[in-house]
Amino acid sequence: MSDDAEMDARGEVLARELFPGVEAVEELANGCAYRFPGDESRATNVLDFVAAERRCCPFFTFELIFLPHGGPIWLRLRGSEAIKAFVRDQLHVAHGLVPAAHA
Repeated sequence: MSDDAEMDARGEVLARELFPGVEAVEELANGCAYRFPGDESRATNVLDFVAAERRCCPFFTFELIFLPHGGPIWLRLRGSEAIKAFVRDQLHVAHGLVPAAHA
């Protein structure tokens, strides 16, 4: 298996492990935001996902927000309207995520 194929496979595994734990989804003007529990294992999973996705999807802008006192973690995926549609089609459909109205 090539390095690219391995990275794609790893990204898919990470997404399958990560996104069922989403507590909330918010649609943004140029992307989507996902709230996760603030525990350490989830933080590691979010960071691993971002590292994998940066290699295979360099067109995303990633933002991570770690709220104080072990609060939730927010992952924002931003980009063009086409990227927003890609996220919606790939992540939301695959994981049954429904975003709240855009902020």
